[in-house]
Amino acid sequence: MKPDENGKIHILGLGAVGLPLAAFLVEAGRNAVAVRTRESALSAERIHVTVHLDEGAVLKVPVETVPLSDLKTLDGIVVVAVKSYANQPFAAELRKKAFTGPLVVMQNGIGVETPFLEASSAPVHRCVLYMTSQRDAADRVTFRQIASSPIGTVQGSDSGLEPCVAALTTERFQFHAVRDIRCEVWRKAIVNAVFNSICPLLGADNGVFARDAGAAKLADEIVAECVVLAKTIGVSLTQAEVMDRIMQISEGSQGVLISTLQDIRNGRETEIESLNLAMARLAAEEEPPIPLEKTAFLGRMILAKSTKPGHLSP
Repeated sequence: MKPDENGKIHILGLGAVGLPLAAFLVEAGRNAVAVRTRESALSAERIHVTVHLDEGAVLKVPVETVPLSDLKTLDGIVVVAVKSYANQPFAAELRKKAFTGPLVVMQNGIGVETPFLEASSAPVHRCVLYMTSQRDAADRVTFRQIASSPIGTVQGSDSGLEPCVAALTTERFQFHAVRDIRCEVWRKAIVNAVFNSICPLLGADNGVFARDAGAAKLADEIVAECVVLAKTIGVSLTQAEVMDRIMQISEGSQGVLISTLQDIRNGRETEIESLNLAMARLAAEEEPPIPLEKTAFLGRMILAKSTKPGHLSP
């Protein structure tokens, strides 16, 4: 389906996901604008985004930006590419701006869409990202697509899903529509629970699982715990398929640092609450509780590295 190239696409967040997405959409002639969600070095009305691609290719694209506070209303597609821990206040902002959707949540984790479902009856879609992106400077990222990223509906009708996917898809950053996004969300959440805990604790890049048998064994143990939880709540996944995806990503992103390691090194909050610790909370609520000992322990280690003492989750 041909996208509506005149339809507005607002991208909330100028980070490792939002910057390349905005650049690729503008390059493809789409009406995309990057929405600044906080004061930063990227305060100009137009910035020149540099994206380093595979095989040394470099893309430079001028991208329009606007502060979220300046927008009285939000029409067209809104892509949420901020960190998931900020979802509650951003959902409140969208409600104030009479947002009608569709909204696409491009974040990792379990339940990250909940604040937006509570804030509006607008169509809400979840996107499961299969790409790696490392922010090298305020306006520069290194981007690699691992595979086409699925998008599915979590609120509203599926009728608007295909046009939304078409509007966001470009040659460099591809998406496809799926009917069962829940399975995709859990598969990727388990993958991210591995990368976002083990890599930062080892101080290693994403390629460590492809290089190191010990790291791969630990990853397999985390996956085994999480797959049991997923099956218990009705999500059918196998340990082998999740590990295959982990190794595919690891082999394709040698030298790339996972976002949690970048956040810790830069003194920023991490998204571990939506990954390992979200799964641990769900597991504890089951009757009888499901043991996620390694998954929860590694998550708490990440939380300890990224917060002040005394602020750990129970």
